[in-house]
Amino acid sequence: MAAGLVALAIAGCGGGSGSSTTPPDVVLPPDIETGQTALANSTALNIHINSVTIAGRPVVDFTVTNQAGSGMTGIAPADLRFNISKLQPDPEGGPANWQNYINRAVGGVVQATQERASTGYAFGTLERLGSGRYIYTFATDITDPSANTCPAPCTTAEGEPLDTRYAPALTHRVAIQQANRNYPEATGVHDFVPSGEPVTMLRDVVATSTCNSCHSELTAHGSRVDTKLCVTCHNPGTSVAGTPNTTVDFKVMIHRFHYNNAGAALPSVQAGVPYRIGRDDFSAVTFTQDVRNCTRCHDGTPGAANTAPQGDHWKTQPSMQVCGSCHDNVYFGSAPDPTKPYQTVPHSGGVMTDNGTCASCHAAGKFGDAKDIAIAHGLPSRLTAAAARFQFNILSVSGATPGGTPVVTFSVTDPTRGDAPYDIKADPAFTAAAGVSSLSLKIGWTTADFSNDGSGQRFGQPISINALSAAVQPGPTAGTYIASSPTALPAGLTGTLRVTMEGHPAGDVTTAGSFTDRLAVKNVFKDVAVTGTLLARRTVVDIAKCNMCHGTLSLHGNNRTDEIGACTVCHNSNATDAARRPTSAGVLTGGIDGKLEESIDFKTMIHGIHAGQARNEGITVYGFGGTAHDFSGVAFPGKIEDCATCHVGTSYQITGPWLAPSTNGILGTTVSTGASAIDPADNLRMSPTVAVCSSCHDNAVAKVHMQDPSSGGTFSATQSALQTSIVENCAMCHGAGRVFDVKTVHGVK
Repeated sequence: MAAGLVALAIAGCGGGSGSSTTPPDVVLPPDIETGQTALANSTALNIHINSVTIAGRPVVDFTVTNQAGSGMTGIAPADLRFNISKLQPDPEGGPANWQNYINRAVGGVVQATQERASTGYAFGTLERLGSGRYIYTFATDITDPSANTCPAPCTTAEGEPLDTRYAPALTHRVAIQQANRNYPEATGVHDFVPSGEPVTMLRDVVATSTCNSCHSELTAHGSRVDTKLCVTCHNPGTSVAGTPNTTVDFKVMIHRFHYNNAGAALPSVQAGVPYRIGRDDFSAVTFTQDVRNCTRCHDGTPGAANTAPQGDHWKTQPSMQVCGSCHDNVYFGSAPDPTKPYQTVPHSGGVMTDNGTCASCHAAGKFGDAKDIAIAHGLPSRLTAAAARFQFNILSVSGATPGGTPVVTFSVTDPTRGDAPYDIKADPAFTAAAGVSSLSLKIGWTTADFSNDGSGQRFGQPISINALSAAVQPGPTAGTYIASSPTALPAGLTGTLRVTMEGHPAGDVTTAGSFTDRLAVKNVFKDVAVTGTLLARRTVVDIAKCNMCHGTLSLHGNNRTDEIGACTVCHNSNATDAARRPTSAGVLTGGIDGKLEESIDFKTMIHGIHAGQARNEGITVYGFGGTAHDFSGVAFPGKIEDCATCHVGTSYQITGPWLAPSTNGILGTTVSTGASAIDPADNLRMSPTVAVCSSCHDNAVAKVHMQDPSSGGTFSATQSALQTSIVENCAMCHGAGRVFDVKTVHGVK
């Protein structure tokens, strides 16, 4: 399950309701071997369930087609698995729950299961009708209690009785899983009411496409790729044995998986009780944004790309199970569960015996802000809305000449009020104490590849200006300001420099009138030619792709927000974290990883962080305040090998300047700062392509290959040597169109 939740592939569809249809005359299928070859050559499969009839053993009529709509005739019994469940309403008025009809006892608890053609499982009959059409008749007669008994103890993890009786007036779901890993994954789902009535009750609260926007291709248990299939087993009727027994109900399990992030953790985990399902420990799973962003997964907006029919139920149908999955220190009964010592907080509304009254306090507009779920969980969206009232503007840059002193004219305006300017000298958003208000300008060079050589700053950092200092003067028009660089540009500087504007105005969202919130406002930059023609820096990643997982990418105390073009000015080829690592008498002593410094060059650091669990060696980066950030446990939620998840176009391929990076202005990545932290001439570096590739491929064999004379890479050379005597030949094999093209090797689609 742990591995399965990190990768995903959806290719199935289905739906609608219906009753029986008369199948056409059975025709002889084509050669099965030919059909299997066609399946193996397919890039996508679709399972469409045409109808389901129940008069004893359920009978399913379905069709399997490939990406071109051609019928697939080679499906074998072992390729398929079948589920059937019913949607049970809560008699007390709480949320409905799925209940599988086919169950088994494992270790003293009940677990939902499938019909499949393997030892220990029931399997019915599969008929081929030709042209990709099939009939499956279940082995289980779900209408006969004597033929389909509920296995002991026939209860949920909490001891509540299960009801597996046939209920033809309820919504039912048949799900088909294509389980042959030699073929594309696919799921077919069909909702219907056996009595023939239309489907009026559903419970689809999250769309698989929403999961896939972060997970790329959500795959669990090897080949399960659709949340509509997941819930047929992952419901209150399925548990894992233990002390106490652990429910794997989807609404509980998924919340608990995603709860942990940099600012929050399950109270049980904080209390020292790991979140385990069987032998798998999910205590360290990290959500990539604020855990209160319910709409990141749940979207009930009509017409939205990833909408779900009941996507808004998170704010209208609360339950003890859902709320308690994250707030697991709360107990709803008269006393805590003795098997859960972390339950230390009684439910503020008193003892709860069912979910029927939850909405009376916690639904929209009930009992004020503290209890309304949408408001209580809405702080992130309110902070985002507050930040949207600020726009940073770099209006002009003068004096950007070799040896000159740049002068920057800037402003901060409110886009929601016709770009009205802020008075940064008096407005409380910019005068809050203790660093809550922050605004700064940075000047770095060059856009060919940032290094900031000659800036006078240590470890490759740019010139920095506090835009809220007394030295900043009013500009030529109201609401504009002028800031002068405290340092002149190098006399020999050529090319294009970049000025960035960053920071966080203070907000009073959390407490009205008290400006304590650091509002994450999008950074901006302006490029200025020092000599020659203006040259833009290469575009490698798209912030919109970052934010598919991160929501708003804001770092360094909300100073750096949603602008990669600003990040690269500091996170450049000369930059390491040595300034933040432990020292003794001014001498670096080594961090918790045993290193004196770690590169923070974007092209290595970002790969290294996202490949944390995939790397042979961990990666630790020291940040502000000397805090060590160990990223070795980071699990990329999508397909780590799919470069297109983050990269723009073909920027991940070895093309253009990367055919010969060192001679085309791309700098090597510093791994060891020389005698001077200011002068990078004697820094030892990895060659550019080696720096990128080794940030993920860091095992010994890969490193030997990269340094082979035929490859030409190095892990230790000065920049002068890289430009004069070292030539990387990676493009010969790994360049675009070559036999080991990065696109081919990584399987990028």
